[in-house]
Amino acid sequence: MKTILVCCGSGVATSPQVANKINEYLADQGLDEVAKATPKPVETAKSTVENDPSVVIYVGIAPADAELQETLDANHVVGMVGLPWLTGMGEDAADEKVKTVLAG
Repeated sequence: MKTILVCCGSGVATSPQVANKINEYLADQGLDEVAKATPKPVETAKSTVENDPSVVIYVGIAPADAELQETLDANHVVGMVGLPWLTGMGEDAADEKVKTVLAG
């Protein structure tokens, strides 16, 4: 099972909301057996990516900072911004990018 790591400040409000929307999309596409979105606090993102090889996508509410981006790159994790799932603007394109990454 592949993991989509969804991170916000504390991991208790915004990231669960975004993770739920991504998981609904995965279920609608029949991909819920392939991947699952999991919310976590942003301060755990770097160590989670480094220690969990199932993480294939990182979704941050803000873009990854330089240190986190370096970790994402080193671990071949695709970074995305979660705003489309919060606002609805660009959500279809973000969903398609998730689908493309999971297929790859």
